Amino acid sequence: MTGPSPGESMILAGLRDMLAGITGRAELAAAPPQTALLGPDGAGLDSLTGTLLLTEVQHRFGVDVAAEDLSLDSLATLGTLATFIAAHAPR
Repeated sequence: MTGPSPGESMILAGLRDMLAGITGRAELAAAPPQTALLGPDGAGLDSLTGTLLLTEVQHRFGVDVAAEDLSLDSLATLGTLATFIAAHAPR
């Protein structure tokens, strides 16, 4: 199994910082890619913090996740979100 690409690694670092800031949970700054974003486990984002994350992603990476991923499958884990952003970020 291969690790994240250099672009995904940069995105993961940014997402970790966003999560820590949005949730006030400093430990998320070191969250592994398999960390669940929604629900009570992992990052535990609710509708408000999830919306804040999507807004930050759009501002920082130029990707409107909600518009481009109608099922929001990309929000399963930190890693799936990073991969989605890497694939959809403006070049």
